[in-house]
Amino acid sequence: MAGDINRVTLVGRLTRDPELKHLPSGSAVLELGLAVNGRKQDAGGQWVDKPNFFDVKVFGNQAEMLSQHLAKGRRIGVDGRLDWSSWESQDGGKRSKVEVVAQTVQFLDSRGDSEGGGGGGGGSFVPAGAGQAAAADFPSQPNDDDIPF
Repeated sequence: MAGDINRVTLVGRLTRDPELKHLPSGSAVLELGLAVNGRKQDAGGQWVDKPNFFDVKVFGNQAEMLSQHLAKGRRIGVDGRLDWSSWESQDGGKRSKVEVVAQTVQFLDSRGDSEGGGGGGGGSFVPAGAGQAAAADFPSQPNDDDIPF
């Protein structure tokens, strides 16, 4: 059996302005809140939006660059992995959460279009080595010349 895969792709809107922090090593960390709408039926059988909220972290140079371009309401696409952590709270209880660690972030609306539906598919920032990580998860694809039809 092949190795396990931990990969998530989300498209949604930022719920707050991103917060840029730095680790003791000096490496940048950008924290984002992302809302992704789903649909569900209510008690009356009507379809209604059901928001799902995710905490997203972006590291390194990508975090620095994104902090200059992202703001609350902006529509983005995130490709990354899930990261689970747990800790003991001040009241002695056990706490845990799952966050998305982004490998790539793509703008899905123009800068002035953060409230509306999404025009220009702006740029994306890809961290160093992300291409290698993606290639390691999936076997190489054949060239078009190798396809027999």
